Amino acid sequence: MTKIIGILNLTLDSFSDGGLYYDLNSAKQHITEMIDHGVDVIDIGAESTRSGFSDVSHVDQINTLEPVIDFINKNFDIPISIDTRSSEVVKKFKNNNISFVNDVSSGISDKKMFECLAESGCNYIMTHMPEEHKKGSVKKFKDILSELDAFFSERVTSCIKAGIEKEKIIIDPGIGFGKCGDDNLKIMKNIDYLLNIHPNICMGTSNKRFSSNLFEGVETKNDLKVANLASFALCALKSVTYLRVHDVGVTKDTVLIVEKSKSVM
Repeated sequence: MTKIIGILNLTLDSFSDGGLYYDLNSAKQHITEMIDHGVDVIDIGAESTRSGFSDVSHVDQINTLEPVIDFINKNFDIPISIDTRSSEVVKKFKNNNISFVNDVSSGISDKKMFECLAESGCNYIMTHMPEEHKKGSVKKFKDILSELDAFFSERVTSCIKAGIEKEKIIIDPGIGFGKCGDDNLKIMKNIDYLLNIHPNICMGTSNKRFSSNLFEGVETKNDLKVANLASFALCALKSVTYLRVHDVGVTKDTVLIVEKSKSVM
């Protein structure tokens, strides 16, 4: 069954929920709510990856992440994912029950990342993020699917050569990361193509503005929730491995409905 990764952004400038859980008490409450709603993994990030984002030092990331990770480990038994491009952050928490590393640069930002991951044994989520995204612009692709195939084929091979187990590698096509609306939609229409590149996929369509291309009248975050659920249902129907989401409860319900529907087809 498709598993749900719940997002916890410990930042002030993330595109969807920047500042909502920046203080420790709010973060603790959100973690508890996500677990109550049936989340499978909690993904914690201390560096925004919105379009045009700025780097955050590994020291600052560690200082922000540490009390939250300690809280989770002391109170819950739930897999933890760290959203970071830094191997130093991964090394710091390698003995803190970290099960996943979510790296939007796919090891390109930090050349030591693959070696660090091979030692840690963590699951590794790699995102396709063209350099234009960090510059705040959109890349024009000749063929986004061929681009994804070439990119992930090389990255997966490099991971395996570095000692990362193939079954622990997860690819994320990077919906909304330096891509125009049409390219994002093309990715959504071709999930089977992605599964042929690599069988473990994470989709992060939650609250992404690309969904305003799906139908008229998408203007607010509440409007996006309908598009969110439609995209989550499609992903679950295609047996995508992970969904990275903001709203755990309604996503869990959506996935369960799809799974029950599949069982009677």
